[in-house]
Amino acid sequence: MVGETLASGSGQARHLRVYLAGGIALVGANGIVVGERGFAGRQIRRILVRLVAIHEAVPQEDLADDLWGTDWPTAWQVALRALLSKVRTALSRVGAADALVSRGGAYEIRLPADAWLDTDAASQAIHRAETSFADGDRAAACGWALAARAIASRSLLPGEEGEWLDDIRRRLDDVRLRALECLGEIWLANGDGRLAARDAAEAVGLDPFRESAHRLLIRAHLASGERAAAIRAYEACRELFRDELGVQPAPETTALVAPTLVTATVTDPGRSA
Repeated sequence: MVGETLASGSGQARHLRVYLAGGIALVGANGIVVGERGFAGRQIRRILVRLVAIHEAVPQEDLADDLWGTDWPTAWQVALRALLSKVRTALSRVGAADALVSRGGAYEIRLPADAWLDTDAASQAIHRAETSFADGDRAAACGWALAARAIASRSLLPGEEGEWLDDIRRRLDDVRLRALECLGEIWLANGDGRLAARDAAEAVGLDPFRESAHRLLIRAHLASGERAAAIRAYEACRELFRDELGVQPAPETTALVAPTLVTATVTDPGRSA
């Protein structure tokens, strides 16, 4: 698993590090690593990821509903406490036994203030990337954007479903898209249209209705001197928006290729824009 591999290679940690995306792993300041196998059973992994990632207390009834659906065990509170005890045991191995707290019939995991959590780190990284790029520091922006993309591209509890899990995945998807667009802008600023086109195409593939990604792809092709590719990218955007949304691309999108479309029409009068 990615998380466990990264954790085992992180050396002596100065504080607790928690990896959720790409496989669960905890690495404590004591040097102990608890990997995916330390959370045997999907229910334990669901509880850990939910309580760590959402930063709020969850009522025990909500946890039970998430774990058992409509088929709650007769002694569901006992069963839930047994699962939570296993979570606490894993946390205790990395020096964070007190992180799991209960109050008012709800449970919460409060990581130490200096703990590092990959999903939070991804959000912080893309913010720093965008800020650095706006400030003209492309080298710093690139580093932060690459870090954000690396984390956000990893799967989170593959095979599992749930509304709370969908929310976390959507946040990671947004980070990944922003990172790809930020990288695309960096490559364009560095004069590398082909790298920009690569990352823009990935962003379009992730969210075909994200018009900013389409614009980035068109700009990248134009920067590479690939006018035909730019027109194809625009036409793909236009047809998708027309067929699926019943709208046309924004004027700023069309403006990118307007001169190219005019040239193509003059060259080939039979072509329909």
